[in-house]
Amino acid sequence: MPFKFEKQSDKGQPGIEITGFEGNLSFLTIPETIEGLPVRKIGKAAFAGRSDLQEVRLPESVRTLCRNAFYNCPKLKHITLHDGVEDYYDGVIRQCESLKTIDVFLENGDYSVVKEMLSDNDRQLHFVLHTAQENFHLLFPAYVYDFVEDVEARVLHHKIEGAGYPYRECVTRKGIDCRAYDRLFGQAVQENGRTAAEIAFCRLLFPHELEQAARERYESFLEKNAAAVLAMLIADGETERIGLMAERCLIPKEALPEAVRLASEKKEAQIGALLLDYQKEHFGRLIRTGDLELDDW
Repeated sequence: MPFKFEKQSDKGQPGIEITGFEGNLSFLTIPETIEGLPVRKIGKAAFAGRSDLQEVRLPESVRTLCRNAFYNCPKLKHITLHDGVEDYYDGVIRQCESLKTIDVFLENGDYSVVKEMLSDNDRQLHFVLHTAQENFHLLFPAYVYDFVEDVEARVLHHKIEGAGYPYRECVTRKGIDCRAYDRLFGQAVQENGRTAAEIAFCRLLFPHELEQAARERYESFLEKNAAAVLAMLIADGETERIGLMAERCLIPKEALPEAVRLASEKKEAQIGALLLDYQKEHFGRLIRTGDLELDDW
């Protein structure tokens, strides 16, 4: 077996600690058991510094993530794990520069591992949270934690910049304060329009505890910035999100010609057809882009 491991007693129960992996791997799936014993720990620096690792899936049996378990894995993009993790040590996902998405299965309703991971990585993180009732998405922006020297007083003052820190403060071990999360949207808008759009779409597509006033703020932002938002979505091929904007009438007339041109340029036929249908339904005339008539998409 390519896994390196040790048999240990974990809180009085026999179990397995994974200490590494022999050979190359891009997608790491930790088994639930090894030699009939449950895998309970990912050991200290077990996968630290691996330049090949892109995705990690941890089983429900894992209770401990030791210090620097996945530290400095530059290509790691996606982690899946469960809320049964009871002990989370410093540096587990620190310096994972490509990490974007974390799926957490909340079988016990314990948000501790979500809070710990947000504290452990200062980059923008997209959480997909799975409960028995629903799946919902939340985006947490990046932030910068730095020190500023006061020469005269000979002391260092810590300095936090970026909306990501107050967003992280909305998470406790018992849950997420979605009202507080939604109230922070103005900070995200001032800091980065693309991040603000990502937050808006996460909340509108997966409206977990979303109040009407917050819904209206998100929709107003997307409508006001429709031209830039559509350009971003077309570049990424995000048909579902453009469909949401069309469904909720968030695309103003003046944003359509350029959006149709971009869809044609990117050869996004489905998006082009969606935009033309929206145009005909709401404004009643055909859009032309250059010499190309798009009524047959």
